[in-house]
Amino acid sequence: MTGTHEETDRFTSSDGTTLFYRKFVPEKERFRIVVSHGLGEHSGRYGHVVDTLCPMGASLWIPDHRGHGRSQGRRGHINAFDDYLKDLKILMEMAGMHRTDGLPLLLLGHSMGGLIALSFVRKYPGHVDGLIVSSPLLGVPKPPSPVLKAIARILSMVWPTMLMDNQLDPALISHDGAEVRAYVQSKWVHSKISARWFTRCMAEINATGGSPEAIDTPFLMQIAGDDQLVSAPAALAYFDTLTVADKTLFHYENLYHEIYNEQLPERDKVLADLSQWVETRYLKKIVGLSD
Repeated sequence: MTGTHEETDRFTSSDGTTLFYRKFVPEKERFRIVVSHGLGEHSGRYGHVVDTLCPMGASLWIPDHRGHGRSQGRRGHINAFDDYLKDLKILMEMAGMHRTDGLPLLLLGHSMGGLIALSFVRKYPGHVDGLIVSSPLLGVPKPPSPVLKAIARILSMVWPTMLMDNQLDPALISHDGAEVRAYVQSKWVHSKISARWFTRCMAEINATGGSPEAIDTPFLMQIAGDDQLVSAPAALAYFDTLTVADKTLFHYENLYHEIYNEQLPERDKVLADLSQWVETRYLKKIVGLSD
């Protein structure tokens, strides 16, 4: 990309886990944005977001969550959901350093990364100037049965690292066959979750979904209407309960889960909505630039 270069590096989290991240630096920086990716994937799958936002002047910071991609950690496992938040806090603070006055710092989360982003703002208020979530994990289309929940709770205590398949069908991430193939063929994508991940994630969905008052920054939600991997109705219900004055919703009726990786021309519409929201709220009003 003309005028933009990619850097890769690592940082150490509070418990000693080494985490990988990518940084995309534009020729002229106008805002910064940290991206929190979804379950089983990695930082290299946000090329369309990079191609859209970097020409606008975004420097993007995209980590591989622990247990994902090139970062350390057992695949698909966490001891506590707070581990994700502590990791993200370090990178957010890194991204927030050495900013000129008025340079906005935003957080974008997709799917599980959307739940992480919402939880982060709830636990660490005042760290971001704006929040964007794409197809956030606030529920699943077919909630687990009480029996499965009970078994998972027992396993989480006696065998927390036991891995199981996440049962996500790759064909349902996008209508774009090339994106599905790239997902399936990537050595950095995995399909595992642990018993402890399951119980901690379900508990975090309940805690975050029940705390809409925690969002106190400009908020954008973009969701897929034909999402069969997370619950679009749960996301819509959450949005309706938000008390923040500046909240925006885009609901794309026929799209699958990964709206930023959907087929054309629908993908262009999703990315145009994203860029317009950023432009209106931050580049003109905060930075004072409109070119």
